[in-house]
Amino acid sequence: MSTRGISLLLFSDTHIGFDHPLTNREVKHRKRGPDFFQNFKKIIDEAITRKVDYVVHCGDVFETKKVPAFLVDQTYAEFLRLANANISLIIVPGNHERSALPTSLFLNHPNIYIFNSPTNFLFPDLSFSGFPYYRGDIRSLFSEYRRKMESGLHDDHFNILCVHHAIDGVKAGRQFFEFRNRKDTLAIDDLPGKYDLILSGHIHKYQVMYASNAERKIPIIYSGSTERTMFDEIEETKGYHIFEIKGKKYSHQFHPIYTRPMYQIDLKSEQVEVEQLKDYLSIEMMNMDKDAIVQIAADNEQLLYKLSKLKTEGFFLPTMNITLSGFSSLHRTRAD
Repeated sequence: MSTRGISLLLFSDTHIGFDHPLTNREVKHRKRGPDFFQNFKKIIDEAITRKVDYVVHCGDVFETKKVPAFLVDQTYAEFLRLANANISLIIVPGNHERSALPTSLFLNHPNIYIFNSPTNFLFPDLSFSGFPYYRGDIRSLFSEYRRKMESGLHDDHFNILCVHHAIDGVKAGRQFFEFRNRKDTLAIDDLPGKYDLILSGHIHKYQVMYASNAERKIPIIYSGSTERTMFDEIEETKGYHIFEIKGKKYSHQFHPIYTRPMYQIDLKSEQVEVEQLKDYLSIEMMNMDKDAIVQIAADNEQLLYKLSKLKTEGFFLPTMNITLSGFSSLHRTRAD
């Protein structure tokens, strides 16, 4: 293997299209979609500035399989910037894009590699194995996938497995829910195989785990998302990763990226009357950032409709995103 070091940038779960305007026209109420795209673009900028050799995106490029065509083009234009900078881009299609990226001539660039099936991409001193998200019993199928991929690997390469799946022991959310022994979850005992490093998306919380056998202990690194898609991620730091690989060893550093702060106001446990609501909210929001993302939860019908009216009347700062929680449970109660 060459003594020259190899640099790699990892990111995942960009969810382009999340709460994004359906056109390029300005909208009356602020949406979060541009935040997702801007963080995506900042990471592309960082890869080009650092002149890394490879960029790996571990899945869920898009929020859905059907995002507006203009947004697909804008996203792929950023991928082309990478490719034209002579940076190889490796992509694992995720579950949100239904295991396949929207088609485009942009993806035919020779520096763009997409795992459309279980396969390997071989480079000097470095190999990437991977497959698109499998919606089904991946636990039973993975051994077959692994045999197929490992048969094409070189032992003297630094071999990386790229996936978009939960692996036994990975945790998610504020309650640290642990995935284990599920059909949609990879068995950690089936790893590491011939791999020197395992990279994954799908779980939005950055974390490091280890797969081991009798001979060695191999890191599993979950990139985490680049933005918070739900309030369960309120305390999570988002970012991207830089790897420096030399021989069979590597160094790794996580780089945080700015995400707008989230806050929650829970009116369920507070004795707030409708006529007191504006004053109560004004005090609660006094020390919040002007670009805050705020969730207000209530289970009182009058409070919920007053909150909805305040939102329509422009009571909240236009730079904020306000989410009201409680209408669905209210409707369920009525149905009962």
